[in-house]
Amino acid sequence: MNDGVAAWAGLGLFLIGIRLLTTHLKQLTNGPIRVVLTRTLNRTGATELVGLVAGALSQSTSAVTFLATGLLCGGALTLAKALPMLAWANVGTSALVLLAAVDVRALVLLLLGAVGISTLTSSDPSERQRQILHATLGLGLLLFGLSMVKESALAAQGNPWLIEFFQFAGSAGAVTFLVGLVFAITVQSSAVVTVLALPLATTGLISFEQVVMLIYGASAGSGLAVLLLASGNEGSARQLALCQAIVRLITAALLVALLQVEVQTHTPLIIAAAQHLAASIAMQTSLIYLMFQIGFALITVLFLNTLIRFIKYLSPPSHEEALSKPMYLFEGAAEDSSTAVALAKLEYQRLLHGLPCYLDDMRTERDPSILYLPTTMRHQASTTLAERIDEFLDNALHENPGMDAEPVFSARMKLGALINLQTALYELHIELGQIPATEEADFKHQLIEGLHALLSFAVDTVIEDSVKGYEMLLLLAADRSDLTERVRNKLLNSTATLHGRDTLLSALLVFERIVWLLRRLAPPSRTTTPIEAAA
Repeated sequence: MNDGVAAWAGLGLFLIGIRLLTTHLKQLTNGPIRVVLTRTLNRTGATELVGLVAGALSQSTSAVTFLATGLLCGGALTLAKALPMLAWANVGTSALVLLAAVDVRALVLLLLGAVGISTLTSSDPSERQRQILHATLGLGLLLFGLSMVKESALAAQGNPWLIEFFQFAGSAGAVTFLVGLVFAITVQSSAVVTVLALPLATTGLISFEQVVMLIYGASAGSGLAVLLLASGNEGSARQLALCQAIVRLITAALLVALLQVEVQTHTPLIIAAAQHLAASIAMQTSLIYLMFQIGFALITVLFLNTLIRFIKYLSPPSHEEALSKPMYLFEGAAEDSSTAVALAKLEYQRLLHGLPCYLDDMRTERDPSILYLPTTMRHQASTTLAERIDEFLDNALHENPGMDAEPVFSARMKLGALINLQTALYELHIELGQIPATEEADFKHQLIEGLHALLSFAVDTVIEDSVKGYEMLLLLAADRSDLTERVRNKLLNSTATLHGRDTLLSALLVFERIVWLLRRLAPPSRTTTPIEAAA
């Protein structure tokens, strides 16, 4: 077989294998990794260990970065814990490179045979079994393709055209670095570039120093690839990608400088250490890759606080993110039973203040100097904050088995009523947004402004915990069935289109529900009559 065709086929098998391996390992481990992360955040060293395992299993820093980003944005992971976890995930990706440096042709043939037999004998495998089977097939194809590339490179190392090409590509360290960087951005993995560089190193097509520069360029490029993928994000969703790119570039710059010192002055540094630890060129190449990832992890850990301040400056939290994150709840606060409910109450009051703002998009009387969030964005942020408050109260009960549970149950009931009110206000926003501007504009304006005033009064009353305020709130939110019936009749007899009348009637039903839910903000202990207390 022609060596070029064999190398081309081997490259194809390698790329298919890496895609199968990363895709199915990601699907197989994403759920368990997420569960483990959320359960081990408070254990010393656990986050770093999980990051190491996640990187080794997924073989993709991009996958681990976006997993950590989701946990960070969801509040399950802090930036101070996410960065070390991501740093050691990079070290975990070295597992594939180290495995590729070993002659495992016999293992590859056994793997492929086992996959074939399993496919034939398993008539109806489970989803988990299928993921394991496909991941194993990916690993076998990856290593088999790599062995084909190695053999083809060994056979073709005397080809004058090939020698001239690699001599040109490695004519300058900057060119080799740039080749690795561009290749890593293209394939989104520095490990893949390093594995493909192994045949070049073992056959001597390029010098070992050039291989090192290629690895450094690829490692820097993978950080830029993650940053490009996250370019449309902002706030916390972009912070981890920024850190990945910045630290990789810093690590590459430092190691390139050390390489130049070692080559120019013959001082034993990185290359000498790799040659001392391993005899084969392939294993030395793998160790260079591993050393880069360890350097990346060490820089992240040593300058963690500085990195956090810098990336927060470069990518500050968005307004939605700031609204969705608790201001008063902090790590370990649920363990103090004497203050847990009080802190949750402060967050509850933050949500109360946001209720009238649900109508901002539809109001005409707005202060132009104030920044108004879109209602959809506000609802998503408020819902997220409410979920975090509820989780905090639930944790407070579990962390303090002997505490008085009544205040916690009462706080969660109030929070549940507030969540229902938020949902109803968002539904009203959707309904009113479908009404044509030319139909019943006056009625729509009066409805919005009247409800805004009622919400503002209800918020002030609940926060001040005023007895007279609750009496007035119950009076204002009393049964208005006669009024709503007159409005319905007016709409049915109006000249509005059928769609306009249907939408206004639907909005009116939601309005009635909101008024009824406002009554639930008044605790029975603050009402003045048995009838009002029962309501």
